[in-house]
Amino acid sequence: MVSIPYLDKADLAPLADAAASWAALPAKYEALQREFEQRVINHLKGHWDGDAADAAFVTMGKARTEYENAATEAERIGKLLQDAHGEFAASQKQLHALLDEARDDHYKVSDDGRVEDVDPRWDSPTASASPGFAEERKKKLDSLVSRLTRVLEVATAADEAASSALERDANGDSESFNTSVYTTLDAVEADQAAALMNKKGRLSDAEITKLNLLLSANKNDPEFSRDFAVKTGGENMLSKYNELMSPPAGTTLSKAQLAQLKELKANLGTTIGTATTSDDHRKGGPDPEITKFQNDLLKAGQRDFNANPTESPYGLSGYQLTSSLMSEGKWDKDFLQDYGDALITAEKNGANGGQNPDAYWGYPRTLGTTNIGALDPMTGFMDALGHNPDASTEFLTSEATIDGEKVDHLDYLLKDRHWPEGPGYTGDPANPSGYNNLGHAMESATSGRAFDDDGAPVKHTAERAALMNELVETIGGDPELISGSPRDEMRDSLGNMTAEYMADVQAAFGNEQGTIKPFGEPVNPPNGFETGTLVPFLANVGRDPDAYVAISEASQANTAIWMQEVAKQHPDYDEMTPAMGNVAHPGGVVAGILSDARDQAIFEEHSASDKDFNDAVATGDKWAGRGLGMAVGAVTGTAAPIVGTIAGWAVEDIQAMVVEQVQQDTTDEAQKEAYTRYAEGRTAVRDSTADSLREAIRNSGVDMTARKLNTLAESAARAADDGHTTGATWNSSGSGR
Repeated sequence: MVSIPYLDKADLAPLADAAASWAALPAKYEALQREFEQRVINHLKGHWDGDAADAAFVTMGKARTEYENAATEAERIGKLLQDAHGEFAASQKQLHALLDEARDDHYKVSDDGRVEDVDPRWDSPTASASPGFAEERKKKLDSLVSRLTRVLEVATAADEAASSALERDANGDSESFNTSVYTTLDAVEADQAAALMNKKGRLSDAEITKLNLLLSANKNDPEFSRDFAVKTGGENMLSKYNELMSPPAGTTLSKAQLAQLKELKANLGTTIGTATTSDDHRKGGPDPEITKFQNDLLKAGQRDFNANPTESPYGLSGYQLTSSLMSEGKWDKDFLQDYGDALITAEKNGANGGQNPDAYWGYPRTLGTTNIGALDPMTGFMDALGHNPDASTEFLTSEATIDGEKVDHLDYLLKDRHWPEGPGYTGDPANPSGYNNLGHAMESATSGRAFDDDGAPVKHTAERAALMNELVETIGGDPELISGSPRDEMRDSLGNMTAEYMADVQAAFGNEQGTIKPFGEPVNPPNGFETGTLVPFLANVGRDPDAYVAISEASQANTAIWMQEVAKQHPDYDEMTPAMGNVAHPGGVVAGILSDARDQAIFEEHSASDKDFNDAVATGDKWAGRGLGMAVGAVTGTAAPIVGTIAGWAVEDIQAMVVEQVQQDTTDEAQKEAYTRYAEGRTAVRDSTADSLREAIRNSGVDMTARKLNTLAESAARAADDGHTTGATWNSSGSGR
């Protein structure tokens, strides 16, 4: 690996000079060729004949060709050196920026790559004892290490590729000059990686390390990924991957070797995904070679791959291997549609007509000793959809035709399919069923971004909003669907999706003056969510601690923004009073439903403890900020990340207030009575509403006496209190309590 000091101090000027010199050579060779023709060949023509002349002109013709080949090789070497200089210069620039960032953020980067946190604030008892401070510093450190490693990997791969290309025997063939010399490092690296994948027999540790380096450095590069995929081939790709992940029986792998293979899985999956999208913007349509590669993957899904033929059965099917890789990276949308249809078709035509995928995907297939991957290929496919929003939206809102029968994708996955349970099927010891992966796909499909993407929100489209409405109607119309079954693994994802559509949720409970605005296209226009299914949906989902926190934070963040809007739109006190009540009431309804749902989870279902809910509040506050962003985006018409101030009110202040308000809805371990919890929930929503109103007025520029402000705050708190009572009553009556 290229070291930090080497890349930091490397003088790239000589390389730039060499590239320029080689780039100038073709013109010089061409000039020599013209001079040779004019002064020798043309001068002798017509003045010399006979056998000797014929032989001489043949030799001179070859010399002219040598000039042409020399010019061609010089041009290509010049391009290669220019490409190498560009790669090294870009890596060096990135390294310098990272080192500057590290120094500015009080991190020390050692020559061997170790990064230490030397922030002087660690000496402060308050800061060092704060979990938030420690978590923030750890995240920054991890990010810095990851980006430094990435820069060094790219530089190392480029260095080794340039060395390999320049060391080739360019003059060893009968033409004297090798006109097929490389012109880009991508081509060199793709050849090197493909050669490793095409090698007969299992790769050594050193070869796997080399392959990992090449893929990690280039996995998001369309040109490299395309060449690598085409030169390796779809079926051979799966065969070699199966062989690497399934070492011979009796093989004992170290932790380092297992980590190396897990890294290879991630790098290879991302690289293949990039290859499938490499022709998305190609003039003239899809690349025929990439289309063939994708078709080969689809065809290979139907066969079994045996990693060690003498130890049969030992290996996985093509679908299992492809899905394992598919859980990483961005994949072509159309390919994912075709793959999903093929996968469902295989299951429907398999064991028991699709009702028992356990038998279809299980024995005699096996993960092998590494346990990398999953026996249920649908889990990897769901995570692929979870990382590819356009594909997930299209797939979960469409259907397939199998043996003349229409199969709705969402119905099949959510209601009809039996998801095999156990870590062998999911590939994750902490994930008992693939419903968690289905939740990831639904998050992506309804939000427009990858399920694990914390970036800027994406405005809701009509298709995504319609899908969210369908899910609320389906689950809210049949609450038992996710109660007391493995489907409850989806509750955290459903909570995130509910938080994503919080404006639509609140509007369903009251939006008389139209202050509450959707983020993009509304749900089920013009009526919005039906409360008859929305209430049981919220009540069921809210029993999960993570979902409870996401929904609560998003609801309170939205209420804070709507109150700001009321203060700006209705500065007159008499108009403001009912308007504030109108936007406070829906948030109270949401809080009431959630308070009752939380009580059911703790005191009746025993599906979660009070500590679970409190821990969930303590470990995450992303939906406070995200809820603010979407609410402001709905008001301003922008989907950009929210930074700085909103009407003079610091975003961080709102976020901190929202998290504090959610944390108030807690109880001591000694307090076990449900009525105590109910009272605390009412108090929390009253207090949070009053606080939000005071901040909204304080930052709106409205001049109001303390007496009027207190009266207005109490009025809004009562509206939220009434909403809390309504929500809790709705939920209790719906659950038969």
